[in-house]
Amino acid sequence: MRFVIYGAGGVGSLYGGLLARGGKEVVFIGRGEHLKAMKGKGLTVKSFKYGTFTVKESDKVKFVSSPEEAGKADVVLVCVKSYDTEKVAPHIPQMLKENSVVVSVQNGIENEEILAKFVGKERVLGATAFVGTYVERPGVVVHEAAGLLEIGELSGKPSERVERLVEELRSCGIEARASKDINYTLWKKLVWNVAFNPYSVITGATVGELLENPLTFEVLKKLMEECYKVAESYGVRLKPKIMENYLKSSPDLKNYKTSMLLDFEKGKPIEIEGITGALIRKAQAKGVEVPFNRCVYATVKFLDEKRRK
Repeated sequence: MRFVIYGAGGVGSLYGGLLARGGKEVVFIGRGEHLKAMKGKGLTVKSFKYGTFTVKESDKVKFVSSPEEAGKADVVLVCVKSYDTEKVAPHIPQMLKENSVVVSVQNGIENEEILAKFVGKERVLGATAFVGTYVERPGVVVHEAAGLLEIGELSGKPSERVERLVEELRSCGIEARASKDINYTLWKKLVWNVAFNPYSVITGATVGELLENPLTFEVLKKLMEECYKVAESYGVRLKPKIMENYLKSSPDLKNYKTSMLLDFEKGKPIEIEGITGALIRKAQAKGVEVPFNRCVYATVKFLDEKRRK
């Protein structure tokens, strides 16, 4: 399989780097100083799980700035931030072969719908990456937590193409599995995201700090409970154990900063619309009240606008 990684940030660079290290044909579509560094010295991944390795440009590995340069792919992993999905989606069809698939490896629950408008729903696979990564400096990505990549058909049914893709990923050392119900999995991840990501921007706290303080712990719980109600309105009944596990503190979370907080601190755009905004829109469509999430959303939007003045 030939892979295109559309969005060579932390997540895209990690999975693309592992695929390249495993001998697969991989094209990274990146931008800015990160792309410049990768083209010059290669992509270095510093992983708590896979060690440190560097992937350099070769016959099989390319670092490019546009889909036009990328060529055709069997699999396009869309790893851009959710606020860029609308912008990149129209450029994906030119990279597809007859049986190519497009995999959304992103936060939120609206990306698959957007991609389907441009490439057709039958080509789109959903995915969730339970992973902690960030770009330490141009050309260098740090993998500091987890790594599971779940992939599934939007129909919720098993398929041979998902199984083949998962096997390709596993052959390169990636912790991947076929999701029995990707819609359930997407909502499951949203529960974590709507709580920790935006609230960490407001507090400036790590995941561990939010869990260990009784007052912030209760806010996290309320944010998650509202997400459960919205999911149920769409026929997705999330197990109570999911929230119980998310609300357990552990040593590896003590100093873990969410991706939204890291982006906020660096002055980068944040995914508030793709995460909390998406939940609020879904809730409004079903008439479900989500006051805690609305409060957090408004506060983060205010802080985001204030820092840009």
